[in-house]
Amino acid sequence: MMFNKRSLLSLITIFIISITSFRAIGQEIPTSIHGKKMKTFIDLEKKLGGKLYQPDADVVIPIEMDLPLTYRRTEKVIPDLLVTYTFGKQDSLMHSIEYEWDMINFDPKQQIQSLDVQKAFIKKYLSLAAQLDQKLGKSEQKGDLNDLTKIDLKGGLTRSDSWTPNDTTYIRLYAVFSNYQEEKGNVKIRATNRIRLGISKIKKPAPELSDKAVMASKQTFEQFIIKLREGDLEGSKVYLSSQIKSQLTEAAFNQLKSFIKPEGFKIYQKNLQPIEGINYLAIQFVHENAPEQPNEALMVVFNKEGLIVGVRPLVRK
Repeated sequence: MMFNKRSLLSLITIFIISITSFRAIGQEIPTSIHGKKMKTFIDLEKKLGGKLYQPDADVVIPIEMDLPLTYRRTEKVIPDLLVTYTFGKQDSLMHSIEYEWDMINFDPKQQIQSLDVQKAFIKKYLSLAAQLDQKLGKSEQKGDLNDLTKIDLKGGLTRSDSWTPNDTTYIRLYAVFSNYQEEKGNVKIRATNRIRLGISKIKKPAPELSDKAVMASKQTFEQFIIKLREGDLEGSKVYLSSQIKSQLTEAAFNQLKSFIKPEGFKIYQKNLQPIEGINYLAIQFVHENAPEQPNEALMVVFNKEGLIVGVRPLVRK
């Protein structure tokens, strides 16, 4: 007999995959697009005062995608934000979102901007990066925005940050600020002031139910339990996926520890668990001396790499 929601007396969620969003200064930046349809974002744009915008440039439409929709949101000091949504033609499910603050969208001549404007750009970038770090963990960063003298040099002042909050989402924040201009024959380099933030889906193989995948996940779980019994909070995080390490607090750790008995565990059931359109390997573990129909179990969810993305103690009614 399976554990399910109807038969549970209690279902204590210790930590699960976090689906979050946050507000940037004067804007809203959702960081989860899985399972979300375009209507959700149309409603969001109405709430934020976004207006449909027709870009002058040609639009590239990915295969099986509908015509992207672009909205314009008002900004102060820096250029208005353009948000472009790419979504499925058949199901309207979101494929990617691109946020762009770029002088060229409203100033085709790409004129040199004042240092005050460029400082406002940098402030915006640092605010976005800090808030994404807070929600998704520390980014993979390249470059920095500290040396303002680079703005007048070829290549300009640049920085990029990227996050992979789960197995099928990639987020990249990028900025370049440059006053450098050059014209040689047909090659023209113009002043550039730009911030781009992209949130997109990436395809990775789903977890397997093969004996090899199950046993690898079981070994991860057993090592996690060792650290749990030792009371080693930081050591236990080695076996967690990057997107949930910060969610395992000391209180949650101790609550989960209280559920664990001295005896070992065995596999009770295993299956693929869909969460926000992504399949994860879910294994229910019970203590070795548990009866044929156990009253308690631990449901542990693993990603493709065999790392833990969620743990739930289950108690039968």
